[in-house]
Amino acid sequence: MQKQLLFLSLFLAFYSSTFLVKAQYATAVFEYEKSSFNNSQSLPAEENLMVSGAAQPETVLVEIVILDDKSNRKDNPKPLFVASWVRPPYSSIGTFTVPVNYKLRGSSKYDVQIDYYRRITDMERENLRQDLYNNLFAYAEQSFTVERKRARVIGGTAQLVRNLNEIARKGLSLYRNRSQLQFEGFSDLVVSKIEQINKANLKKGKFIFSKRKKKDARADYREKLMTELKQLLAAELGQVLNVDLLVLQDRKFMDDYPTEKTRTEIPLNVGYGGVHLAGTNSENSSFGTSPYAGLSLPLGKKGFAGQFWSRSSISVGFFWSNFEDGNGEEITGPIFKRPTYIGLGYRVFRFIRFNAGGTFLEDSTQGGRVFDQVYIRPFVGFSAEFRFWIDLEK
Repeated sequence: MQKQLLFLSLFLAFYSSTFLVKAQYATAVFEYEKSSFNNSQSLPAEENLMVSGAAQPETVLVEIVILDDKSNRKDNPKPLFVASWVRPPYSSIGTFTVPVNYKLRGSSKYDVQIDYYRRITDMERENLRQDLYNNLFAYAEQSFTVERKRARVIGGTAQLVRNLNEIARKGLSLYRNRSQLQFEGFSDLVVSKIEQINKANLKKGKFIFSKRKKKDARADYREKLMTELKQLLAAELGQVLNVDLLVLQDRKFMDDYPTEKTRTEIPLNVGYGGVHLAGTNSENSSFGTSPYAGLSLPLGKKGFAGQFWSRSSISVGFFWSNFEDGNGEEITGPIFKRPTYIGLGYRVFRFIRFNAGGTFLEDSTQGGRVFDQVYIRPFVGFSAEFRFWIDLEK
């Protein structure tokens, strides 16, 4: 048995090594006028994509966004994947090429968004700066109320900071930069300043503004603290506004774009295995060997699960021949009168699978009910895996 298994393993390993490796990327050429890929064909499925298309001379950045269908997007509004192409400095190339290292599921539909960005003008930059500052400052002003001698944050500091961050992000949503820097939110310095205003005793204003009336001194002190907060907001946001900003130039949106239809495959295993029939040591143990055939149900799909899970499977099948016990009595199985197995399989080479699990045997010489005649014994084996596919379309 050992020689047979070794010969089978070496033969299949050598045969599998002769296969060519599949290309790493599938090509998807975007046609701007048609808003489609590859001459209105479906997108390749279950492969990484290399997307290319035309880029105008003023286009500096192209961003490709993969979105889930509408039902799933309600629960998770974030994009599934974002890839971008940045024009090299001093380059006048008229095309973009960007790898999309996200494998699309077959027989599915995705929303695909392609954004084109150009450099922002000086006037556009200043208009953006003023709009952002005005919105942030106005919201900060209305978020504080005066209770007796103190200024209080309406809704709490955390809520105010979240809303300020959201105002900044929405204001910058149509802008990018060459270095791909993003606004990550206001720092702890802003949080500390808000807390300082929230805890400040406005009575201190009479010592800072001693020449003003008591009521005016409190207002001036509050205004001083708010001015310091605004300066912090402007300084931190200015770090993003002062870089080489790009503005959205054009957008192409493809709703429910289809992917290639994938085949329904049935993995069939044909191999040779052995079953431990009886005994506890090498002297009194008995084994049965036979070719077997069965199906493998993968625990993960290639391209979407890790290597271990995509190679692993639940295997079921039967042995072609019955076994004999030490007394020469035939041992069959409860189904088709053949030993039946179930276990775990692992693909060790391209199409060689190692299987191990339990075999359901039936000994008709035992009296009593049929259930009493059935028992389980361990088995191991190697098999070659062949994939057959069925087409359910008309």
